[in-house]
Amino acid sequence: MLIDHAERLAEKIRISGGGRCNFTNINAQPANFLSANPHFCRSALARYTPRDFLALLKMYRIKWHEKYKGQLFCDDSSETIINLLKSECDAGRVT
Repeated sequence: MLIDHAERLAEKIRISGGGRCNFTNINAQPANFLSANPHFCRSALARYTPRDFLALLKMYRIKWHEKYKGQLFCDDSSETIINLLKSECDAGRVT
């Protein structure tokens, strides 16, 4: 189950990066995150890396570019990322 309090699905994604969706940072690593449970981030990033997400973008033929210090953005609208995620959720029967 996915819970989103916004009126529109994925509103935070829609507005990130000025509408171009800053979807990840190629240099993301556990040291970049603060948490009461530091093992959570380590575990999550070990299971699904920024490179894994780039492979998903390639599968969906979504073009992207790198801006500053590894920040990755859609070439098109953030709607492309939202549609990708919605398709993946539908395939996984996420409600």
